Amino acid sequence: MDQNSPAAILSIYRAHAEKLESEQLFPKAAFSKDHSRFFGAEDDHRMPYKRDVDRILHSKAYARYIDKTQVVYLIDNDHVTHRGLHVQLVSSFARGIAEILQLNLALVEAIALGHDVGHAPFGHEGEGYLSALSMEYQGLPFSHPLQSCRLFSLIEPLNLGLAVYDGFLCHDGGMAAPTLTPSYGKNWQTHSLEKERKTKDPATPLMPATLEGCLVKLCDTISYLGRDIEDAIELKIIQREQVPKTSLGQTNREILAVLAADIIRHSYEKKAIMLSQESFDALKILRRFNFDHIYHHPKLKVESNKVKSGYRYLFEGLLTDLKKDFYASYLWSHFLKNKPASYREQTSLVQFVVDYIAGMTDSFFIRTLEEMMIPKKIKW
Repeated sequence: MDQNSPAAILSIYRAHAEKLESEQLFPKAAFSKDHSRFFGAEDDHRMPYKRDVDRILHSKAYARYIDKTQVVYLIDNDHVTHRGLHVQLVSSFARGIAEILQLNLALVEAIALGHDVGHAPFGHEGEGYLSALSMEYQGLPFSHPLQSCRLFSLIEPLNLGLAVYDGFLCHDGGMAAPTLTPSYGKNWQTHSLEKERKTKDPATPLMPATLEGCLVKLCDTISYLGRDIEDAIELKIIQREQVPKTSLGQTNREILAVLAADIIRHSYEKKAIMLSQESFDALKILRRFNFDHIYHHPKLKVESNKVKSGYRYLFEGLLTDLKKDFYASYLWSHFLKNKPASYREQTSLVQFVVDYIAGMTDSFFIRTLEEMMIPKKIKW
């Protein structure tokens, strides 16, 4: 290689950056030199996990976050959290902790920003409706962690790092225990096997392969609990006085501050991400409160039956149309014709419909439903 070529010069600077990582990061952190892409390494001026961050930010799926429900849907209030804000809050909170723990900040950011792209319209409620239809028509449930991996590997392939996809797949279930110990040493075969397990049973408990993934897994839960309380107060669903009095405080700011300090104190220079038992128990109390007083509140569910019916109508209408005339179908012209051939060749008709609906924003779901249901004037 010509020592004066851009590639040669770039390799010198990258080697210097990797040396700095080896000196500055915690020994069990994720190092750039170990970054693994399924289709091989790529030369770039950025470190590999930073490149993953940028690919996620520039993706179409990331752009759709702006109109994806977090908890509250079909309410005109610009201050209520949507999915796009949620992933940014997770990223910011987790990176603040990761900096002190000397972890790979770019990996934390990549997992945090991309972990929820697989969410269906209308949040977890919509996920439940889509999963029921998927079970009915192909015997497989739907889960957003697995869908996040599908989206960025098959539907809108980004060739991200293994640790990023692993973080997506394993991000749920952050409240299983106060200690999250990484399942170190995973490879692409391990990841494939874990995807198969998640396909059959979305409740399968999986632990990320990295400390960074474990941190995002925990921070995801922490970030939404306090923020959902603030949103519920904003919407007058609850009052501040109702929030349980625990060691974590009663405001989102207090909760985040206490838990960040607790995680740092118990995880510093450890091979696991840890919370104290006291903080973990308090967090469980808040989580129970949110489920009892916020997530199933009648005021948030007044349109639930319509949403559920809309899911079935849209699902069955798209599937029937697809089976009738594949290349003249609505799904072909609006979704499939621009997708990679590799995706089309290995995906069933039912899964095409699942993937299309899962990728919709809330408002696009409604617009598509209207387009398919409401009669139009016939052009003569």
